[in-house]
Amino acid sequence: MELIESEQVGTLIVKDLSRLGREYLQVGQYTELVFPSYGVRFIAVNDGVDSLVESSNDFTPFRNIINELYAKDTSQKGRSSVKIKAETGARIASRPNYGYMKDPDDPKRHLVPDPETAPVVKRIFALCASGLGPTRIANQLRQEEIPSPAYHYYAKYGVQLSTLDISKPYAWSSATVSKILEDEVYLGVTVNMKTTTISYKNKKKIKRPESEQLRFEGTHEPLIDRQTWEIVQDIRKHKRRRTNFDEQDMFSGLVYCKDCGGTMVLHRSHTMDSSKNCFMCSTYKKKGKDVCSTHYILEADLNAIVLDDLRRITHFARQNERRFAEYIGMKRTKEAQKEIRGLEKQIAAMTKRQSELMSLFKRLYEDNVLGRIPDEQYRILSAEYIAEQEGIKTTLPDLAKHLQELKDSTTNFDRFLENAHKYTEINELTPELLHTFIKRIEVGERAKKYSRSAPQEIVIHYRDIGILDDMPQELEDILIQVAELEIA
Repeated sequence: MELIESEQVGTLIVKDLSRLGREYLQVGQYTELVFPSYGVRFIAVNDGVDSLVESSNDFTPFRNIINELYAKDTSQKGRSSVKIKAETGARIASRPNYGYMKDPDDPKRHLVPDPETAPVVKRIFALCASGLGPTRIANQLRQEEIPSPAYHYYAKYGVQLSTLDISKPYAWSSATVSKILEDEVYLGVTVNMKTTTISYKNKKKIKRPESEQLRFEGTHEPLIDRQTWEIVQDIRKHKRRRTNFDEQDMFSGLVYCKDCGGTMVLHRSHTMDSSKNCFMCSTYKKKGKDVCSTHYILEADLNAIVLDDLRRITHFARQNERRFAEYIGMKRTKEAQKEIRGLEKQIAAMTKRQSELMSLFKRLYEDNVLGRIPDEQYRILSAEYIAEQEGIKTTLPDLAKHLQELKDSTTNFDRFLENAHKYTEINELTPELLHTFIKRIEVGERAKKYSRSAPQEIVIHYRDIGILDDMPQELEDILIQVAELEIA
């Protein structure tokens, strides 16, 4: 086109019309408008098309449509072929994920850990589990001069990806780290059909709904264990806000207001002594005392409470495995059954409402057709019913999935016990310890406002075993004895 626009072309010759293009609207625009406007003669040899011979152009539009239909048919066959392969659990991606390489014995279907990059992936997950966010992890990898995924691929296979700047081999970004932290491939899972394109004409990628994706467990060796994955996903769910302090708040994403459910925010300052750092309810800070109260607690006090409880619980779990396991098993079964019954009632109510909405919408349509209600009222009511239907349609699958997970779940006491044996000496709290053992901490308001000596309820949700604030007196007495022995 540059040559044509500079009037350096007299005749353009192609083998046939499909070599110019298969998008019939664009091909028609070029042959019927653009080329004639520049005085360019167009010839398609095999199709017998010559712009100087008017009669040879009579069937050109039909040929263009047929060429496009051929492209559409080829695209459909290609999609069908990929889908068949994807349904078998085989990988359909051409490039192995960072941390893996193609299996030399089965390069088309199987992945094996890459000895060069697998340790980097494990370290990224470990750093995140210890409290670092993607930005700080990326900065650390850059400082240590670890080649980025794109540069590693280029160095190993000689293929330069479009996003790669060869002059910056260590250009890790927070987006790259985030993508690694959210990829289930590191659990040994293959997820096929995650994305698709708008059409065979528009190659823009769009994400498929989870219900349309194909998920296969255990297709290759995992790099990350299930516990580390869950800890990282919990941390990622509660993304930290940027801080001007060198040290990130290790309780970030773990502490909540017991009354309103909002997050507790840590207040600290460079000019303030660290012993005065305190947590306050974010709802109170944003909306005032009419909505919630301060729920004030010093960071040092919360640290001491959690550390003491964690030491006692893990010590008891190690010393009294059988009795502790029996109690946890009974407790979890009771809690799960209660939640299952609640979910079943909620699903039944929503399903019933869905049927009612169908009947209401049908009756509303009939009334509008028969003139019983005006068009404007019909439009408003139908929009409300449709919105409610969409809400139910979106929520029901999530509830059903959660219900099935509860029914299939078993107590993860063994995993808790394994961690208790791993961390036998807990002298201080660390982000790693917090996220390994604790899922959520709820802070209640003091029995008497503005009193520092009034009792304050702290509820600790332990990962894998839940809340332990209603333990039988016998177990409580043993825990007290354990604590006394430790002090002695």
